[in-house]
Amino acid sequence: MIFYPLAATLISAAFALTLGLQYRAKPRPYLLVWGVALGLYAIAALTEVVGAAGGWNSLLYRTYYYLGAIVLVGVLALGTIYLLAPRFGQPALWVLLVLAGIGLAGIVGATLQPGLLDTRQVPSVDTIRLEQGSFNVIALIMAAVVNSVGTVILVGGAAWSAYGTWRRHGAPSRLVANILIAAGALIVASVSTLTRLFHAYELFYVGQAIGVLVMFAGFMAAQRAPSRAAKLNPATSR
Repeated sequence: MIFYPLAATLISAAFALTLGLQYRAKPRPYLLVWGVALGLYAIAALTEVVGAAGGWNSLLYRTYYYLGAIVLVGVLALGTIYLLAPRFGQPALWVLLVLAGIGLAGIVGATLQPGLLDTRQVPSVDTIRLEQGSFNVIALIMAAVVNSVGTVILVGGAAWSAYGTWRRHGAPSRLVANILIAAGALIVASVSTLTRLFHAYELFYVGQAIGVLVMFAGFMAAQRAPSRAAKLNPATSR
């Protein structure tokens, strides 16, 4: 059970380091943001390793929930904004910081179901959802808002890139990059649902490892895209 979350941790950490080195060589905000996203994902996956090895506790679950359920998709979406619409990057960053701050207050103050933490598998969302405290509600709402909006941006970014590529008759690498990033994020997000349906935790861990591999392939495709495509704005171009 430890192998797959450990693989996801090591892969994510290696990819985060790779993007960090690329950012040093060619400073691009989206490289930095995606490197941070993979670093956060590596930490979230590490909590799964620790939980599988020694059992879960309150601190592990709060860290896992905050980084994986509240923050991750939002940071990935921020990278897409910096890639496709960099002029909106700073406002989007401030919005994400505010939402992340509210989410942090929610998960820190939330009351957890201790019985559901007594496991070596990833605790279900019922660990926080079954309690009715106001902080629990805040944490759940922030997770829903950031993930919903972030997913729309990821998928919408892929569609926008497709439209820009089609209109400009340009190189498809930017389109491929956004499709892969969106697909990887959707894989990571959907495996938890599949796990609850089929009670196959191996599927959860394998899906996470596959998802991060797909996302990184998208990051690398974005690096290979022509610089002219970095500022797609098909709605205003003439």
